[in-house]
Amino acid sequence: MEELLFQNPWWENKKNIENDVNINKLKKNKYIYKPQLFKPADLRKDAVYTLRGARQVGKTTLVKLIIKDLLGKNITPRYIFYYSMNLVKNDKEMFEIFVSWYQTVKESSNRKYVFFDEATFVKDWEKSIKHIVDIFGLKNMTFILTGSSAIDLRRGSERLPGRRGVANPDKVLLPLSFREFCNLTGLKINIDLADITNINLISKKLPELKIYFNELSLYLDKYLICGGFLEQINSYYKNNSISRETVERYISVIFSEIEKINKSRVISKNVFFAIMDSLSSTISWNKLAKKSGNISTNTLIDYIMVFLDSFTTYYLEHFDKNKLRGNPAKEKKLYFFDPFYYYIISTIINLSYEKIKKSTLIESLVGAQLIRSFEQDIYQGFSNIEKIFYWKSVKGKEIDFIISKDKKSIIPIEVKYQNIISPIDYITIKKAFKKGIVVSKNIFFSERDVVIIPACCFLYLI
Repeated sequence: MEELLFQNPWWENKKNIENDVNINKLKKNKYIYKPQLFKPADLRKDAVYTLRGARQVGKTTLVKLIIKDLLGKNITPRYIFYYSMNLVKNDKEMFEIFVSWYQTVKESSNRKYVFFDEATFVKDWEKSIKHIVDIFGLKNMTFILTGSSAIDLRRGSERLPGRRGVANPDKVLLPLSFREFCNLTGLKINIDLADITNINLISKKLPELKIYFNELSLYLDKYLICGGFLEQINSYYKNNSISRETVERYISVIFSEIEKINKSRVISKNVFFAIMDSLSSTISWNKLAKKSGNISTNTLIDYIMVFLDSFTTYYLEHFDKNKLRGNPAKEKKLYFFDPFYYYIISTIINLSYEKIKKSTLIESLVGAQLIRSFEQDIYQGFSNIEKIFYWKSVKGKEIDFIISKDKKSIIPIEVKYQNIISPIDYITIKKAFKKGIVVSKNIFFSERDVVIIPACCFLYLI
């Protein structure tokens, strides 16, 4: 019981939530962002929710903010149960922890809230949840389970058929997008675009976007350094740089995740190097395995899946124009999801961050933003990209991104982050798809079927 009180200090006095380490850290930040993943109505439902996302992205902080809001609504503190699962050994211990709390509140018919943080640390966690729901039911109970591994939460939640309580119970917390970053740090532009794939609509917005181009360019340069992680955003704006201590902590977090699932630090570094060395180029799993120290292809894929399920890396398949889907047999294109990962990974593999081309970072960022906008199931990790692809002709002509929403809506996007763009730079788009979008460095232009828009403006519109 002592441990339960330690993790739930608001039971003694609800004002104790103000002394929580995560809440205190927020108070020291210049910029505070609270994602609206859980609406008040969600918390009034009998449900088992999962909250997934990369380590250090703010899942625990979001949970503590939800608890703070509940306490502010005069929910009886004892009915709010939080437990960090970092040191819990197995599903049996997890179940016993729940029961030791539930015995103290079971007589009440009021709604109860259960927050199991880092549930994926617990082996067979889903067995415990299944047992809880089967014995005690879900009536007037709201669960939120967090985890950094999409695959662990996905496999576990799939083993709870009929025990989740609601449709679409799975949420994902991603680093801030460029638009969210701008809005948070001081640049909010009243420009919305209902459909980023509508070339005519984009063309009509170009004159207005030109007004904000210089400001957006400055903000994009900052975003490329600190990315969408709130801690790094605050650190950068406070010190005008990312501290070595911060980078080392994130490196430690990445490797702790890797070693937790019995993966090799050395092999991981080799795979990171191979990905970095292949950025924006197409490559087969076999070639990537050779670049990663001549490991087997199966081992390479196993490591890639770990990075995909931890929301660190994403890859795109080649687009089959006839079947309107990806071709898994062909080469892939791999990127890191958030700009800050490039800073971290370059440190891990002893590569000077300055050697990474800005055009490559922009291309990677465009792909990540498209995934945010068009992929429906990214809570499962980045191993299920079904609407964003790249395309290459038999003659080797390539288009960076294809958005395939349906048969009538296929939009190619080519990133040309350079000072001069001529018609030859988008001839492949016109020949292969008749229309498309070119993401430029600083050029605004439109004609009947092609629009050219600077990266900072395009990324803000998404």
